[in-house]
Formats: sequence, C-alpha cells, structure tokens
Amino acid sequence: MVDFRKIFYPILLTIAFGACQKQEQEFKRPNILFITTDYTRGEDLPVTGAPFLHAPALTRLCEEGAVFTRHCCIAPICMPARATIATGHYPHSHSLWDNRSIPLKQPGLPLLTTDLKEMGYQTIGIGKMHFHPFKSDYDYDIRITLEGKDRNYRDDDYQKYLEEKGSSREKIREQRDNSGLPRGQSFFDWQIDEELHADAFVGLKTVETIQEHKLSKENPWFMWVSFTGPHNPWNAPERFAKLYREMDNLPNGDFIEGELDSKPIDYTRHRYGYGGDLMRIYDQKSNEEKLEIRRNLRAGHYGLLSFIDEWIAKIMQALERSGQLENTIVVFSSDHGSALFDNEMLHKGASFPTQSLVPFVVWHPGVIEPGLRTEFTTHADLYSTFLELAGNKNPKKNEGKSLVEVFRTPGQVVNDFVVIESTMVTSIMNDKWLAGFHHITKEVELYDLEKDPMCHFNISQEESSQPIISDLKTQLYQWRKDLAKKGETIDEDPFLWYEELGDTTQISKYFKSYTNAFKHLAKMDDETPGVTGVAAQKVLDTAGID
Repeated sequence: MVDFRKIFYPILLTIAFGACQKQEQEFKRPNILFITTDYTRGEDLPVTGAPFLHAPALTRLCEEGAVFTRHCCIAPICMPARATIATGHYPHSHSLWDNRSIPLKQPGLPLLTTDLKEMGYQTIGIGKMHFHPFKSDYDYDIRITLEGKDRNYRDDDYQKYLEEKGSSREKIREQRDNSGLPRGQSFFDWQIDEELHADAFVGLKTVETIQEHKLSKENPWFMWVSFTGPHNPWNAPERFAKLYREMDNLPNGDFIEGELDSKPIDYTRHRYGYGGDLMRIYDQKSNEEKLEIRRNLRAGHYGLLSFIDEWIAKIMQALERSGQLENTIVVFSSDHGSALFDNEMLHKGASFPTQSLVPFVVWHPGVIEPGLRTEFTTHADLYSTFLELAGNKNPKKNEGKSLVEVFRTPGQVVNDFVVIESTMVTSIMNDKWLAGFHHITKEVELYDLEKDPMCHFNISQEESSQPIISDLKTQLYQWRKDLAKKGETIDEDPFLWYEELGDTTQISKYFKSYTNAFKHLAKMDDETPGVTGVAAQKVLDTAGID
C-alpha cells in the first residue's frame, strides 16, 4: 500500500516553510505564535533526545530555529507552570505550587494578554489554558476553550463541538472502558473519527481562525495555541501508536529499583498521587507485564506528539497561505515535562530534568540565529520576552528576564542557574548540581548532574556534600532576596521561608493536604516502592508531624 503521508507531508512542509527564508529582516513588532503541548520533556525533540520521533514539522522548526536545551518550566505541574507563563512570576508570588483553585488574576500580578492588548496586539487563545476561574475574562479577543481531554469540563467549546458532531466526552470515554486501567490513567488507540480528538480540535480551530481571516492584518497578533497532548490518557491514533510500539529502540524507562527509598517522601507522594491506581496495578505485575505497560504508554506519548506535529504543519501552511507567516515568530514549548517511569515515577512535580526541562524552540528565519543553545532559560522569562518583542523594553516589574538578546546573539547568558518551585519544594539547578529543600519535611536532596544526569542517587547525606549544599543554599537565598518585595525580609535558611512562600492561607492548605498524604503513605505496605510504611513514619516523626 502507498503511504501517502510520505508523499504529501514533505510537500505540505515545503509550502509551509518555503517562503520564509528572508535573510535581511529587522527585529520589529512581529506576530507571535506560541504553541505549547502538555507533558512534553525537553528531550522529546528529534534533534535532541528523541531521534526516533516522527515529527517533520518540529524537525524543520528545530533545524531552522534556535533550540534551547536547558529551558526550565519553573513549576513542573500544569496550573503553576501556566500561571508563571501568564504572569512572569514564580509560585512564591502567585501561590500556585500545585493544581489548585487559586485565581490567576490577583492584585499586583500583571497579565501577559492585558499588557499585549494595551500595546495594540490582537490576542487569541485556543485550547487548554487551565486558569482559574475557567470562564473569567483573560483579555483574549478570541478565546476557544478546551480544558479537559475526556473529562466533563464545565461546558467548554470542545464539548459544544462534540455535540455538534453527534458525539460527547461520554462516548469518547467508551474507548477506554475496556482497557482495564483506571480512569484517566489509561492508554489506548484512538479508534473513532480523528476530527473528534481533542488535539485535532485545537489544530482545526487554529486553522479555521487563520483561514476565516479572523487574525488582524492591521495590527500584530499574539496567538497561544495550547494542545492537550501528550497528557494522559495516552490516546494517540492507532497509525501513530502502532508505529512506536513496533520500534526496537523505543525508550522504556530509566530507573533503579528502590531509588525512591533514598529520596524525599514527596516523590513517593507524586508516584501514587498523580499516578493514582495505575501505579498500584503496575506494582503487582510481573517484570514482563511492567515492560509492556511502559512500552504501550510511551507509544501513546510519542504517538500523540506525532499527531500534534501534523497539525503544526497545517497551522504553518495556513499562515503561509494567508501571507502572515513571514512576519511571525514561532515559539514552541510545553507547560512541563513528565517522568514516564523514569526514576520510578510516572507523571510530574519533581525538579528532575525530565520533568522540569521542556522544549523551547524559537523560529524566525533571517532574524533568529539557528542552532542548539545550552543557556539556561525559563518560563518566567517568556513574559518579558514577549513584551519586548512587542516593543516594550521596560515591562512592568516581573520576576523573569527578556531573552530577546539571547535570540539575536548565541552565547548570551541571562541565567547562571534556575530555581524550581513545586509542591512546597524549592530547588536550584546549575551546570553541575541539582539541590532541593523540602519545606514541610525539612528534607534535603542533592544530585551530581555530571555523574548522574538522571538523578538516581541522592548524595545529600555524604559528608563531602555538605559544603556544596551550604553554597547552593546561600545562592538560593541571594536569588530570593533579590526578588523580594519592598519591605519583605527573607531568612537565610529556606526552611524558614513559610511566610515567603505565598498567600499564607493557601500555603497552610498545602501543608495540611501534603501532610495528610504523607500520613497515608505511612499506612501503606513496607514493600511498596518508595518511602512508605515504617520509613514514611520515620520521616514524619523526624519532621515533627503528628
């Protein structure tokens, strides 16, 4: 059988990108196309850690653009990461250390779309934003909502679209009911009409927005296109999932059995909290069955990325045909990464590079110097960057730095290290080390990224590690002090930062919630992977948690 993708897809990409090679283009107010996925690791690019990934559009973006290999999402969980993008502030300012119903719009916090509108930009948001409250006005001139893949989600535009097509999320869920896996944690091949898929909806609505001439031609525009994949459930179309299942070189999890035993208890909480019943089912399987689960899940992960890639190509083609691609800068990233069974974990929340480092590709031929970049960049920097691209070199005070000069000149450094704030843990990562300070249990972790890039071995208890931890703690304190608000006093010891972690009412709720989760771990079987049973109770006793 002829594979028409091999014939048509390269032609599609050539059309989409072919007219964009203008070599002498000034860095002026461009249109900004910001494309994000969900749960995508920094290494999930064909030019970095995933050469097996079938993604022609992303490959082309990477080859013709700048690829930042150490871009940190700051908060490796959906709502906190997106709040940081939208405000340019860290969790200690917006209080979202986890997925919680905390309003994004708060006194003293700027909003990216508001500032861009004030500068004359048209603003468009298509897909998953995951802001609270869901139906608030976030200053989008055009807003097309999709907040959940197959969960009922408050009457969003995706649900209305499904109903118009004679379908519903309930009918979509029927595909997974025979998987034998927990709701929301399942992996299965998408068997019904592809146009009903959540990621197809995002791509289709973006293309329609362009083709129906809804994008301004008088003023520049900012369009955030937010795909839901490869977030679980892993439901890639069969043509892609099958492709990866049959690959001999598909990665299937990099872990050492028992490695969570030496790590802070919070990562065991992640394993069973975000992983839900899937991890409990997985723990009872044979090694062969576990391998099959990992393989099928990863096939779904990469299959969804390939499916999204098709829509990225169609979006670029639509922009080229509308005559607007030449003055459009394209930025591709993800809200956060994912473990995918690395480090004995499944989902998100940890500062490990697989979860905190995400793709960051910037494409604008003739303006952006292509190539791999190893400078540290962060989601907190996007706010200032987008505003400077829009013409404002002195945006309202925020906690990130503009990357425009880094785009222009390879080798420019704006961050010597990055700070990660997630689930009441403040971590610091530089070229050599990753250290984390757990505010509830007062645990410390340290990893040598040169010798142990996957963070298998927590060496914080070694005598030789103490001066390193002390130096990193000092560096972290100075960073936090530099960001402090007028009149705010920062303690030198991050374990005493309770009052500086955000709104105290919200922080107290985190403490209560996580403490209850730790107590639950203490009641689990001692043989369960991670810090459970007697080991968990010892952590609670040491931390003084009753």
